[in-house]
Amino acid sequence: MYSTRCNLSSLAGAHQRRTEEWRSPHGQNFLFLSLEFAPRDTVLGWARSIINRPAYSNHQVVLLTHSYLNYKNEHIEKEKYDLDDANYGKSVWKKLVQPSKNIALVFSGHIGAANDIKKHIGFRIDKNSADKKVNQMTFNAQALGGGHQGSGGDAWLRVLEFLPDGKTVKVKTFSPLFALSTSIQDMAWRKESFDEFDIQLE
Repeated sequence: MYSTRCNLSSLAGAHQRRTEEWRSPHGQNFLFLSLEFAPRDTVLGWARSIINRPAYSNHQVVLLTHSYLNYKNEHIEKEKYDLDDANYGKSVWKKLVQPSKNIALVFSGHIGAANDIKKHIGFRIDKNSADKKVNQMTFNAQALGGGHQGSGGDAWLRVLEFLPDGKTVKVKTFSPLFALSTSIQDMAWRKESFDEFDIQLE
């Protein structure tokens, strides 16, 4: 038996909606949905129509979006953008994620403050309408390594390892930039509890 890894780097705001179906080596079915920044009601309706299809009733749905959680682990309620029909984190949760029965993971980006690791990440667990846990994670790195005019985040990314038990996802935080040099390789993996932890799927 072996595990499956995928990389989650800073998620840019999507300008279109997209789905991708994937079957893990251990036989687990996943459906990935990528939504635009602050998705419109029509986009949330499209997403609902997809995940409610009988063909996906036994899939673990992974939702990719933007402006969803802040660094206080709260659903974002609003932003200072002049957008009509925009849904930020709290509305996406209420209109799409919470009513669902099979959204298991939500990943998002967007937040950050110059050279402050903790202001680039967020995590929370809530239960959906099927009383199942939904793990929600924000990860971004764009203002690390010198702020928005710096190195573009020092190449930090999240590595997700899906274990053969079908339930455990190991989360690690890694920078291939630091890994390139033997003099700083010991800095390539961030080891704080908010950067290295396990997620349990239901």
